Amino acid sequence: MTSFKSFIGGVLLATALVACGGGSGGGSGFFGTGEGASTSPAGSSSEPPSSASSGSSPVAAGNLTLAQQIELLERKGGYPALDRSSDIAGPDANKNGVRDDIEAWINTLNVTEPQRKALMQDARATQGTLLVDLTDKAAVQRVGEGLMASNHCGSIRFKPFAEFIGPSQKIEAMTANTRQRAARYMQYNKARSGSSTTLPNYDTCEL
Repeated sequence: MTSFKSFIGGVLLATALVACGGGSGGGSGFFGTGEGASTSPAGSSSEPPSSASSGSSPVAAGNLTLAQQIELLERKGGYPALDRSSDIAGPDANKNGVRDDIEAWINTLNVTEPQRKALMQDARATQGTLLVDLTDKAAVQRVGEGLMASNHCGSIRFKPFAEFIGPSQKIEAMTANTRQRAARYMQYNKARSGSSTTLPNYDTCEL
């Protein structure tokens, strides 16, 4: 048995976002001029997703605050201009389960089409953590299984697996980019606490 995707990393990420005042709706955004938080890509690893990947906690480097570093990355294209509305789901014009701003970012990456689809699957599964009915234990379990499936797909499409971890953690950070979304992500992780998901032994990539 193995834990679902980024359980510990997700808790740390969401806690950091909330503690740092990350993006309250409609105004001070995660990438705004106020405080913010983000995760950085994980260190190199070729291990499959049988163990949880963790996000890094916020650290200021040099003379720039974390918020300033993120703003600089956003201006340079390291991050997209993210939706910061108070709506938990955010915009999804084509109704494919991936927030439009995150999908736009994925489409800018220099990856193969199968890899792009794997990242879209990861984004869709991560978005599910914000939208699931937390009182429905079966639904919460399905979301956890979807996260595990998306991680396993990433290990199939990206060689080495470390090449999937970086964008996957960025997707995680971008998904929980406002105070409301980060709080909801924490609630999901709490609902999943103590549960486990079996690592699939078959191709879990969606078509």
